[in-house]
Amino acid sequence: MSPLPTHMSDHWWWRPGVRPGRRLLVWHILLDDQPLARSLIQECQSRLAGLDGLDLVPARWLHMTTQIVGFADEISEAEVGAMADAAAKRLRLLAPITVEIGRLWFHSEAVMLGIRPARALDPVRDAVREATDGAVRVHQLADEPDWTPHVSVAYSHGDGPAAPVIEAFASPPTTCPFTVRAVHLVAQQRVGRLYRWEPVATAPLGH
Repeated sequence: MSPLPTHMSDHWWWRPGVRPGRRLLVWHILLDDQPLARSLIQECQSRLAGLDGLDLVPARWLHMTTQIVGFADEISEAEVGAMADAAAKRLRLLAPITVEIGRLWFHSEAVMLGIRPARALDPVRDAVREATDGAVRVHQLADEPDWTPHVSVAYSHGDGPAAPVIEAFASPPTTCPFTVRAVHLVAQQRVGRLYRWEPVATAPLGH
């Protein structure tokens, strides 16, 4: 784990190229079929509910970002289709992968839950990166060469001491199994202090 932050900072600054209404194509692992993980996150959010400066991620929008592809207005429909097909072919060769989720990870901009073993989901990410690199001309693969799989529980929207956030987890939450059965390509945009998306394609593991 990185050193614990002493202060929280605003997560909602505008990243390069991002603007209201502009969509990013992103590969996500979603939590729609993860009742244990969703319950764990709800427990964590209940500990944070009374603290100022945090945006709790609604259940509908919980996700594990696996790979940002690029801006949708720079990628053709043909490239999207080719990437989705290539990812599906690669991922069907992998059996579903079960990890443990619940490892606390504090960042100045967010509270997150990581996984164990830390590198267990690398084959999933490798598959979507290879599919993206082979099909998409303008992509953002070089911007995030490393990956620490996590699900964000809450984002910070202000500046303040981190101690109350950290103290809320003086007793760590119980971990639970998390089985990855598919990866989802979505068209995502930021709406206020929220990430929301529309589904584009799904690539199941082992099918």
